[in-house]
Amino acid sequence: MKFSIIVPVYHVEKYLRQCLDSLQKQVYENFEVIIVNDGSPDQSQVIIDEFVQKDHRFFGYQKENGGLSDARNYGVNKATGDYLLFVDGDDYVSPDYLKSIEETVMIDHKPDLIHFGFILQDKTNTMMKASSFSNQTGIQAFYKLSFDPYFVTAWSYAYRREFWLEHQFQYQKGKYHEDYGLTPYVVLCAKTVSSIPDSLYYYIVRSNSIMTSNDEMKLIQKANDTLEQYDILNEEINKLETLTLKEKQYVMSYLTNTLLVKGKSLSNQSLKEFAQALKEREVWKYLKNDSFMRKVKRYLVKHHLCFYMKRIVK
Repeated sequence: MKFSIIVPVYHVEKYLRQCLDSLQKQVYENFEVIIVNDGSPDQSQVIIDEFVQKDHRFFGYQKENGGLSDARNYGVNKATGDYLLFVDGDDYVSPDYLKSIEETVMIDHKPDLIHFGFILQDKTNTMMKASSFSNQTGIQAFYKLSFDPYFVTAWSYAYRREFWLEHQFQYQKGKYHEDYGLTPYVVLCAKTVSSIPDSLYYYIVRSNSIMTSNDEMKLIQKANDTLEQYDILNEEINKLETLTLKEKQYVMSYLTNTLLVKGKSLSNQSLKEFAQALKEREVWKYLKNDSFMRKVKRYLVKHHLCFYMKRIVK
């Protein structure tokens, strides 16, 4: 059993050594680390060269800057392992990261996907344990994972490479929150999904990262990119013959709620424009209305969308 670990690198010189050290010190030793320098302007390449020279399992590649999605896609094309994993260059992993995944692969007979817990590395070091389940169908896993606020993150899964290549999955180049645009679809396409409740990955919370930046122009771009990917997901999910109408309704309700939360970060004119785009799509139709509170929510989204996104969404 061989793992391919893809590490996109851009402006992470301060964190990269810790990341690569954690991979080199894995208890399970049959792996390759594919480091993709995505045109990083700092001294990251010096650190990459150091690891490539001293460990035959590390491979370094340099390319013009194309963004995180492009770097991940590039790394997948270089991979030769049985399973793919994504580790961001400013994060790191537990010594038992691969060992725990390998054990689950063998016990559960090579599932298409394996989800695992992680730790948000900040002042509180919040532990985000995953639900414990094995060999669930894609939609069964979706029902469980949708309660996890970070379930769409690319780095919280191991992907069987043949499954990935069979479906020709690709992250959308040049988009923010590209995980949102692909992970839900990957989960739904999977025949079998298992999980590891243990926290195997350490996500470092940085104030200037993609996820935490509060720059107004970036917030607008994030919202618009999420909306574009929402449209694509809606189209692709409707094509899935393996899902019933009720299951598609559940999935789209989840994705719509995520979209509404994204709008909460906007202000004034940008919020109005985003709300108008949602009204044109009649997103309220996708929300569940099987309880009194959900009926109220659906009404507010349909008739008072700006108010809802700014005052109601938490």
